[in-house]
Amino acid sequence: MNMTIPFPLDMLVVADSADSLATLHALALASGHKANTARSGSEAIAYVKDHEPDLVLLDLQNPDLDGFELTRRLRRLNEDRLLKVIIISSSHNDERVMQALQSGADDCLPRAVNAALLDAKLRYFSDVVLLQSRLARLAQRQLDIIDNIADAVITLDVNGHVKDMNSIARVLFDPRPPSDQGFPWRGDDFLSRLGVTLSELLTQRECTVLCTDGRSLEVDIRHMEWREKGVVRYTLLLRDLAERRAVELMQNEFLATVSHELRTPLTSVLGALGLLAGGAAGSLPAAAMQLATVAQRNGKRLSRLIDDILDLTKIQSDQFVLHQRMQPVGPLLQEALVASQAYASSLSVQLEAEGIDEHGDTELQLDTDRFLQVLANLLSNAIKHSPAGEVVRLRLAQTASALRVSVIDRGPGIAAGFHSQLFKQFSKAEGDNRGGHANTGLGLYISRLLVERMGGEIAADAAVTHRSVGASFSVTLPLVHRPALNPLAS
Repeated sequence: MNMTIPFPLDMLVVADSADSLATLHALALASGHKANTARSGSEAIAYVKDHEPDLVLLDLQNPDLDGFELTRRLRRLNEDRLLKVIIISSSHNDERVMQALQSGADDCLPRAVNAALLDAKLRYFSDVVLLQSRLARLAQRQLDIIDNIADAVITLDVNGHVKDMNSIARVLFDPRPPSDQGFPWRGDDFLSRLGVTLSELLTQRECTVLCTDGRSLEVDIRHMEWREKGVVRYTLLLRDLAERRAVELMQNEFLATVSHELRTPLTSVLGALGLLAGGAAGSLPAAAMQLATVAQRNGKRLSRLIDDILDLTKIQSDQFVLHQRMQPVGPLLQEALVASQAYASSLSVQLEAEGIDEHGDTELQLDTDRFLQVLANLLSNAIKHSPAGEVVRLRLAQTASALRVSVIDRGPGIAAGFHSQLFKQFSKAEGDNRGGHANTGLGLYISRLLVERMGGEIAADAAVTHRSVGASFSVTLPLVHRPALNPLAS
């Protein structure tokens, strides 16, 4: 027998006979393993409690506990089954082997132990224990990582039963003392404690849940669906949004403060530049007039950016209120066309209306100023991107349930890769500075927020979102007013 093995077992040999104990002990040592001895079942149990050996090699006959009962008690002490048990029996038949295995033993050998066979068995169990130890360490490492995540991690089955949760989740949602914690919980118990349904947890990105201490917690929800032996599991990560909300609030307050502070001196600068360009201080040389015009144009760009930021901070705050009333939509569309005519003329672009005569008397519940702001943004974008001599169309159409206002141009269109970014903050496509009417990257985002607050939808029509075929943006508003969104979707 080879005396060196990769992973020597820490063994306990149990037998009441001194001769049998000495023989088994010698065989274990000869196989290259470490071995201690016990003369009774109670002595063996005490040793296992204190030392946690890898394997117990025990004679079936013991003065206080037979090998079957001793095996059952050892199993109860080691429910993770890392402990291996081999029973030595004088009567080695199929029935005795089955009884040993049913008691929890891993193997059963005849009392006339064959040294080579025992050596082979111990080598096999050495490999098994080594692999189990590695897997146990890996599993414990994963548990430690999950337990130290600062967010609540909860695993549920398809019925909402809790299968597992990390330490943060237990603190937030589990009212029971640690000694009473056990899984699974009934789905209705746990989900009612959270204050949500399973479908809400799986479909919403944000949700308000109830903590054990009675607090309402606004959380961001992420979930992953996976399978355990073919059975569906859902692991959810719930992240407290309080810190993000605080940062967003500070950011909005900062932007609002800075924008207000910039607006006053900028108004004075623009006024002075206008007077200079108008000759209030006398005629300017051509070069000076050119510089004054450039400064005035860029000052207006800065003013538009400040206005957009102020609008954004107002819309995203809880204090933003829409002043909506029922009114015909036709006059508002005509007003939007008149307001954009001067800009269109400066770029040699024509404006045309379609469908206003047919559907203009239809009334919608709107905030006049905010609706005109949305139209102004869509029209200015269409004009800016239209070649000289082209036409921008403002089209009104009606269905059984909604009015649809479309702004259509024949410009270069929208790059396919940019389509998903259109209505996000500070999103700017290439070539957005035509005509000195630079894009701040906030116009479409603000328009989306306003339209959604008025119960409608805004979209870039898919059929014309490719280059060289122009672009079409549509605002769809319900004839029966839908409740305003609050808070805003971001």
